[in-house]
Amino acid sequence: MRNKIFLNLLFLSLLLVVFYIPREAAAQQASFYVSPSKGNYSVGSTFYVDVFISAEGIAINAAQATISFPADKLQVTGLSKNSSIFSLWPEEPVFSNATGKISLLGGVPNPGFIGSRGKVITILFTGKAAGTASVTFSGEKILANDPYGTDIFSSSQGGTYTIVVPEKLPPAEEKPPAEKPEADAQPPNPFEIILDNEGDPTNPRPLLYFEAKDEISGISHYEVKIKGEVFKVNPGENFPWRTPVLSPDNYQVFVKAFDKAGNSTESSTEFRVDAIKIPQLNVCPKIFRSGDETLFVSGTALPNVTVTIFFEKNGELIKKWEVTSDKEGDWSLAKEDLFRSGIYEIYAKAKDSRGAESQNSEPCSVKVILGGIAIGPLIISYKNLTPIILIIFIILAIFIAYLLWRIRKTQKLIDTETKDLKTKFYKEYNELRDDIERKLLRVRKVKDLRPSGERGEVTEEELLKDLADVERIIREELQDIEEIK
Repeated sequence: MRNKIFLNLLFLSLLLVVFYIPREAAAQQASFYVSPSKGNYSVGSTFYVDVFISAEGIAINAAQATISFPADKLQVTGLSKNSSIFSLWPEEPVFSNATGKISLLGGVPNPGFIGSRGKVITILFTGKAAGTASVTFSGEKILANDPYGTDIFSSSQGGTYTIVVPEKLPPAEEKPPAEKPEADAQPPNPFEIILDNEGDPTNPRPLLYFEAKDEISGISHYEVKIKGEVFKVNPGENFPWRTPVLSPDNYQVFVKAFDKAGNSTESSTEFRVDAIKIPQLNVCPKIFRSGDETLFVSGTALPNVTVTIFFEKNGELIKKWEVTSDKEGDWSLAKEDLFRSGIYEIYAKAKDSRGAESQNSEPCSVKVILGGIAIGPLIISYKNLTPIILIIFIILAIFIAYLLWRIRKTQKLIDTETKDLKTKFYKEYNELRDDIERKLLRVRKVKDLRPSGERGEVTEEELLKDLADVERIIREELQDIEEIK
C-alpha cells in the first residue's frame, strides 16, 4: 500500500514538472516594442530609436529578433548597447543597410530580467529620402529564465516614421535684422548622448552620438569635455564623434550645444573603458648578478601587442623596455644592462594597435648583485674590468718602453756630446797651456833683461796659477757631466 502511494506521488510530481510548470511559464508573456514608435524627421537628420522588452511576472534570460527597415528611406549609422539589460552577446548586433536588416541575440545572467522597460539596443537612423518608413520585427524569441528556456514571446510593436524634405531657409544675409539670432532667447532643446564602443568594452576610442535641435536660430557648435579637455565639434562634422585615445578608467563626458545666439544646453553621460588582458610574468629571476648574467624575463599576453617591461627600485623607474608578443601571445626579454645592487621590482603592461591598454601586472621582486664596481654614475662589471686593466697595462708598458728608448737615446746623445766636449775642452786647454808656456818663456827672457827691481805686468806665478785654475774648473765640469750620465 505504501509503495503504491509513493508511486502515485512520484507520477503526480512528474506530471507537474512536465505539464504544469511550462504552462505556468507560458501564461506569462513578453513582448518587443520600440520607442518612440512614430515621429517626423528631415532628410539627412539623425534620430534614435530604442528597442525594449516588456516582461512582467516572469524573468527572462535571452531574446533574439530581426528588425527590418526600408533601406531606401532609412540608413543605420550605428548601434549602441549602452545601458542594455543584456550583458551576454553570443553574437554582436549587426546591421545591413543594403538589405535593411538588423539582427540581435543577447542574454542576461541569472536571475534574469523582470520589468516593462528593459532596453535591448539603441538604433541610430538617418533619413535618406522622403516618405513613410516602417520598422518591424520578425523571428522573435524571448526565453524565460527557467530550466526549459520556455519561449514566452507574445507580440511585438514596431514604429512608423515620416521622413520629410526640410524647408529651404532664405540666406542669412537676406533676413531682416529683427529676425537674426539675437530675437532668440531660448536654449537648444534637451538632447541625449549615446555612447557606442562598437561592441568592445576595451575600445579606447568609442563613438559618441548626439544631436541637439534649435528651431529658432539653429545649432552653432558643440563643446565636448572629457577629463578636463574640451573639444569643439561643428554640426555634421565627424559625426558620430570619436573620442581621443582613453586609458582604462571611468569617464563622464559633457556635451554642450550652442545655438547661433549663444544660448546653450548641456547633457552628460558616464561610461567606462575596460582594460585589455593583463600580461603575465611566467619567468622572472629571484636573483640577478648584474654584469655576470643576462636578465631574462618572459610571459604571455594578447597576441601581437606591445608589452612594456618596467624595472623599478623604491618606486623610482630605473629602466623600461618594449617587446612585441607573437601570434601565440608569448613574449620574452633578454638584456645585459648593469644595475647597482639592491631590491628591484619588475612588472609589465600591454598596449594593442588601437592604443587600448592593460592594467599593470603583478610585480615580481628581484635581488640584484653587482658583479663589478660603481664609481659615481659609472658602473663597470668585473668581466669588463679585466680587458680595461689589460688595456691600461699595455698602454703603460708601451709608455715605459718609450721612456726607456728615449732615455737610452738621450744617454747615447749625452755620451757623444760629452766625448765631443772633452775633446774640445782638452784641445782648448792644451792650446791655452801652450800659449801660456810660450808667454812664460818670453816673460823669463824679458825678466833676465830687466833690472832686478822692476816687475812685469804678468808674473810667472800668476800665469801658472791661472792655468791651474782653468784645468781645475774643466775637470770639475767634466765630472758633473759624468755624474749626470
